[in-house]
Amino acid sequence: MGTAGARFMVARQMAASGGLLLEEDGTRLCLDPGPGAIVQYAKRKLDVRTLDGILLSHRHLDHCGDVNVMIEGMTDGGFRPRGTLFCPSDALDDDPVVLRYVREWPRSLVRLAPETDYTLGALSFRTTRRHPHGAETYGFLFGDRKIGWLTDSDWYDEIVEDHRAEVMVLHTVLLDPVSHLPHLSVPEAERIIAEARPKLAILTHFGMTVWRAHPWELAEAMTQRTGVLVKAARDGMAIEA
Repeated sequence: MGTAGARFMVARQMAASGGLLLEEDGTRLCLDPGPGAIVQYAKRKLDVRTLDGILLSHRHLDHCGDVNVMIEGMTDGGFRPRGTLFCPSDALDDDPVVLRYVREWPRSLVRLAPETDYTLGALSFRTTRRHPHGAETYGFLFGDRKIGWLTDSDWYDEIVEDHRAEVMVLHTVLLDPVSHLPHLSVPEAERIIAEARPKLAILTHFGMTVWRAHPWELAEAMTQRTGVLVKAARDGMAIEA
């Protein structure tokens, strides 16, 4: 639903910032609906009333800017309570991003905890340990390590093993490491891919420096150096895993 990462790409909509839709045997999960997610779903003729759940990795606006309107859509404006919202506690507590009036509309509201298993219909996932990122943030492993979702994070020692999967989706905001910014850079993403050796690695959530360097060219160069198939995501991209 979109590949933009960080505030400048999102504010200018250099790429869309709608997050990801996961579907397994009829169960639909909206992951990290950033600003404009509702527009991206409508553009692709995906009925938000068919969503079974919404999952937030963390409370930063590029990951949750449309969470409230997505809850409204999933529940027919609250007239048809349904679905589950999964989110970190700090998305609900002080300075919440999930508005109080919409919280009654999902059938259940689940506060995420580190290294914990969850199920939604045919979908199952596990949280990683908490990421070093300035907000309560978790990565996810879907299925039996079928998909690893490596959201925003600074580097930490266990980052490779926490997200190792057949298909790995890596949020790659920075072209080069910046010590005071808790985001992964292109060299760090390549290191993770080289060590984890997934069947497929997908780069997404691009910051401005990565965008200007042409992510598709960076991905091709990574493929050549690591021997792992690396692709740069594009808005509207779909894969089967």
